[in-house]
Amino acid sequence: MNKIPKFEYVAKDNRGKTNEGVLEAATLKDAAFILRNNSFYPIEITPQNINKSKELFARKEIKTRDLAIFCRQFATTLKSGIPVVDSLDIIHKQIENKKLAKIIAEVYEYIQKGYPVSEALADHPKAFPPLLVNMVETGEISGTLDVVMERMAIHYEKENKTHQKIQAAITYPIVVFVVAILVVVFLLTFVMPTFVGMFDNMGAELPLATRVLMFISSGLSRFWYIFGLLILFSQYILHKYMKTPQGKYNIDKLLLKIPIWGKVQNKVIVSRFTRTMSVLLSSGVDLLQALDIVKRVIDNEFIHKKICDIEEGVSRGISLAELIRNTYIFPPMVYQMIKVGEDSGSLDFVLEKTANFYDDEVETAISQMTTMIEPIIIVFLGGIVGFMVLAMLLPMFDMYSAIG
Repeated sequence: MNKIPKFEYVAKDNRGKTNEGVLEAATLKDAAFILRNNSFYPIEITPQNINKSKELFARKEIKTRDLAIFCRQFATTLKSGIPVVDSLDIIHKQIENKKLAKIIAEVYEYIQKGYPVSEALADHPKAFPPLLVNMVETGEISGTLDVVMERMAIHYEKENKTHQKIQAAITYPIVVFVVAILVVVFLLTFVMPTFVGMFDNMGAELPLATRVLMFISSGLSRFWYIFGLLILFSQYILHKYMKTPQGKYNIDKLLLKIPIWGKVQNKVIVSRFTRTMSVLLSSGVDLLQALDIVKRVIDNEFIHKKICDIEEGVSRGISLAELIRNTYIFPPMVYQMIKVGEDSGSLDFVLEKTANFYDDEVETAISQMTTMIEPIIIVFLGGIVGFMVLAMLLPMFDMYSAIG
C-alpha cells in the first residue's frame, strides 16, 4: 500500500492570522486545493519528507546566473514552437550546471507523468524560488508560459548583473583589508621584536606610542592562540545570533544604517521590490499574492517585516501607496510613482519604469561607493603604518638627541 505524502504548510485564514501545520495529499496542487476549500490562503507548501540536506546543497550550487540561463533557454525553445516536455529534455542535456541539470531531468520525468510544470518545480523549493514557481503557474493558467519565462529571464539577468557589480565593488576593499591585517600582524610578530632589545638597552623611558606597540607585539607573539580563539569564538557567537529571528532582524536593520553601504543596499532593495512586483502584476498575479511572494524574495528581515505590515494593510483595503509612505523605508519617489500607478490603473507599468530608474541608481551608488572606499582604505592603512613607523622611530630620535 502506497503511503500518502505529507506536506508542511504556512497559510492565512480569513482574519489574516498565520497558521502552520501538516496535511496529507496526493500532490502539492491537491494540498493547495484542500487548504483553499478550508478557507485558508496558502503562503508556502513543501513536502515533509524532503531531503533537506540534499536540497540545501543543491540550492547552493544553483545561482541566479544559472536560473537566468534556464529561463532564457526555456523561453527560447517555447517561442520556437517546441513543446514543454521536449524543451526541458533539450535544456537538461545542455545546461552547464550539473546540479541544475539533474533537477531539470527530474522535472522532465515528473511532467511526462502528466503533472504541470509549476508543480514539478515546486517539488524542488531550494532550487526554484517561490517567485519562479508562481510565475510558471500563472503562465500555465493563462497559456503564456513563453512570455512569462521571457520576463523571468530578464528579471534574473538583471538580478545577476546587480549581484556581480556589488560583489566586484566589495571584493577589492576586503582583499586590501585582509592583506593589510596580515602585513601588520607580520610586522608586529616578526619585525617589532628585533627592535625590543634595542629599546631595552637604551635604559630611557620610551614614548607612549612605542610602549603601546611593544605591548601589542608582545601579546601577539606570546598569546597568538588566545587571539585566534577569541576571533573564532566571536564569529561563532555572531553566527548563532544571526540565526535567531531577532538577531537577523537587528543585523539587517543595522546594515541599512551603515554609511555608504546602507545607501547601496537600500537602492538594491527598492529596485528588487519594484521589479519583482512589476513582473508579478503584469502576469496577472493579484496584489496580495504578489506582496506575499516579494517578501520572500527580499533577503532582509527588517524589510521583510515591513512588507508583512504592508500586506496586512492591503488585506484591510488600504491603498499600497499609502502603506508604502507610512513605512518610511522607501524613497518618496516610490510612493509617488505607486500612487500614480494606482490612480491610472497601470501599476505594473509604473513599477517597471521605477525599477529601471533604480537599476541605474544602483549602478551609480555602487560606483560612488567604490570611489569613496578607496581613499578611506588609503587613509586607514596610512594611519596604521604611520603609527607603527612613528612608534619605532621616536626612541631613535631621542637616542640621537641624547648623543648630540
